[in-house]
Amino acid sequence: MLVSGQAEVALVVGFDKHPPGAFNPLPEDWGIGSWYGETGLMLTTQFFAMKIQRYMAEHGITPSTLAKVASKAFANGSRNANAWRRKPLSEDEVLASKMVNHPLTQYMFCSPGEGAVALVLSRGARIGELARTPIYLRSVAFRTRRFGSFEVFSPSVPIESAPSATSEAAAAAFEQAGIEPKDVDVAQVQDTESGAEVMHMAETGLCEHGEQEALVQSGATGLGGRLPINTDGGCLANGEPIGASGLRQVHEVVLQLRGDAGDRQIPGPPRVGFTQVYGAPGVSACTVLTV
Repeated sequence: MLVSGQAEVALVVGFDKHPPGAFNPLPEDWGIGSWYGETGLMLTTQFFAMKIQRYMAEHGITPSTLAKVASKAFANGSRNANAWRRKPLSEDEVLASKMVNHPLTQYMFCSPGEGAVALVLSRGARIGELARTPIYLRSVAFRTRRFGSFEVFSPSVPIESAPSATSEAAAAAFEQAGIEPKDVDVAQVQDTESGAEVMHMAETGLCEHGEQEALVQSGATGLGGRLPINTDGGCLANGEPIGASGLRQVHEVVLQLRGDAGDRQIPGPPRVGFTQVYGAPGVSACTVLTV
């Protein structure tokens, strides 16, 4: 509506409320045989564990890095009044927690939850009237998985993977915005579990595959690092009310770009923000925002 000129101001609302426990959809509802559920793959914990195992073997990612991602999330969440998990946990505490699906432990996973987000968007002269520090949405891109990409609810594991929906959505978003990944000052990426954050860092172009090990270990993705990621604690600290998660990311980037993130404000000032959200059955959406 805004792009077409049919409206000057729009309200965007996302909300969801899920019961405790793992998501439990039926494979038949997604065009997959019942065998998929009988083998346990419909449980996202098992699927993501298998996916990150393969990725770790191919790119030299250690369990320590997975634990550091979670520890960072809880540290950031402890500074976020809206977070669900607000207790900081050390790397050792994350590694020592109950094993869910190897190599992912209890505190490396997010959880279904409840929450809501509302954003006001405007165009033209109304921008200056509604915001003292306007943040500009430079691009939005959506992509659905290709045949051969290993995504949620994939009934097979390809020998050679096709490009992921995330990599194609991110490339499109950066191209539309005329901005390169190296220009990003703060990013929010899907972290359904620790491995997802690691993989999405590279799939979005924020780093090369395998570079995550050094980046995470050095603290580069923390609040004071050169590429802060999931500064509000991400899904790990905020849970995953699906309808609200993508807008939560945008809300956090807007706070960071305005300098309004309080105790979790990154140094800067940041000028370019990026978000990436991902969900079944392999759809990814990315945005680029600037001051």
